[in-house]
Amino acid sequence: MNIHVFRDCGELKDAVLLMFCSEGKGWDKADQDRARRIGLDPEISFSGKAGRTRLCSAAGGTCLLVGLGKADDLDLEGFHAAVGMAVRAAASQEIASLAVASDHLDRLELADDLTLECVVAARLASYRFVAFKSDPGEEDCPASLTVWSDEADMEAKVARALAVADGAALARDLVNTPANVATPEYLAGVARDLAEKFGFGVQVYGPEEIVGMGMGSFASVFRGSDTPARFIVLDSMPGSEAKPLVFVGKGVTFDTGGISLKPSAKMHEMKGDMAGAAAILGLFKAMGQAGGGGRRVVGLLPCTENVPGSRATKPGDVVTAMNGKTIEILNTDAEGRLILADALAYSERFKPEILVDLATLTGACLVALGTKVAAVFATTAELDQRIRESGSRVGERFWPMPLWKEYGVPLKSDVADLKNIATREGGAIYAAMFLKNFVPEGVDWAHLDIAGPAWTDENASIFRPGGTGFGVRTLWELVEAYAGQEGETAL
Repeated sequence: MNIHVFRDCGELKDAVLLMFCSEGKGWDKADQDRARRIGLDPEISFSGKAGRTRLCSAAGGTCLLVGLGKADDLDLEGFHAAVGMAVRAAASQEIASLAVASDHLDRLELADDLTLECVVAARLASYRFVAFKSDPGEEDCPASLTVWSDEADMEAKVARALAVADGAALARDLVNTPANVATPEYLAGVARDLAEKFGFGVQVYGPEEIVGMGMGSFASVFRGSDTPARFIVLDSMPGSEAKPLVFVGKGVTFDTGGISLKPSAKMHEMKGDMAGAAAILGLFKAMGQAGGGGRRVVGLLPCTENVPGSRATKPGDVVTAMNGKTIEILNTDAEGRLILADALAYSERFKPEILVDLATLTGACLVALGTKVAAVFATTAELDQRIRESGSRVGERFWPMPLWKEYGVPLKSDVADLKNIATREGGAIYAAMFLKNFVPEGVDWAHLDIAGPAWTDENASIFRPGGTGFGVRTLWELVEAYAGQEGETAL
């Protein structure tokens, strides 16, 4: 879908006017006047219920009415769903072009700039993954969306919004790409392409270099695979002395569970176990396309398969991580924390201002919070709040979880410093407590378990079945927050 910005709210021509209505609540005078200008009766019967649409033809053009549900219940997620419904309804009616007025969206009072949310939602609702189809078929969305706004800088703001949407789309693409294509080297190639295009710094380390740096925890995961692992380091401001925001992303490109083999049902979805790494690559694409950011950002992506093989790590093996801690591996399917551990330890060389990792880490988190919400474990209240506020601004929800010291006791091993699992109950917390052992001293750290919202089976709202791109927008907002630009350039 192409997005255009015009300052003149003139004739509709071939575009269909998009207008949102709340249940049981009429339009205000300005919206009534807009309806009358195209010959539409502002008192037209329409329930405004969520999920409802009505196409209305008038002398001066055509209007697509979209229900928002009850006004008191409306939130950003509800608005995204309404935009997704508009895109689907337009496609079903073979509407080629939609138009929406910025002042109409502003009157909904849902966000600082709802026009930008509409733009991002429309672009993501029109997303399709057809890279491996011999016949991709026709596009099932309108070809264009026209935004009417009298703001002089709206075109530039929309361009930034589209950069973020494109970053989320890249993350979706990477998660949806099958694991025989999206290998660790494939992800490294994406990182190199971003670095070349946008001037980022990039370093890619192979298995021997990973072992040579003392990353025995990371190495224990890739030992069983013939597909070479990669450790990717991206820097948005190479050569800078500034303390960076460091983001670490789990990049398990396929997870069988290793020797602790997973059940076969839905194992194919484990191609998405690199959604954390994909989100960081999506963030770098957004930053590059938007023309950089106000803060230095470093991305650390440990990438590998986790498969059984003659050299695979066995339950009961003991390995040594980069920071010298020894780990008894009791379950090889708890592998994400093993690769993240060494990446977190590696971050010390950057002296991070903050350290945040993203990972589809535990099924326990999905059981606890479902598929719509991610967990945040943070060492400071400030970082916890900033992450949750950043997510809330863009409709990505996080729920705070504890890092109480008593949860560290069951992780003590009889034969090593730590074991990589504890009891089944509280599994997501134990995983976070394990990771905390590898965070450099004095660094504010947060662990984001995105196991639930990183993948969806639903074809609804702004999503298609597969990867959601969750986390890209939260990271973008977080970078903007640390650059002191909330409400200015953040979406």
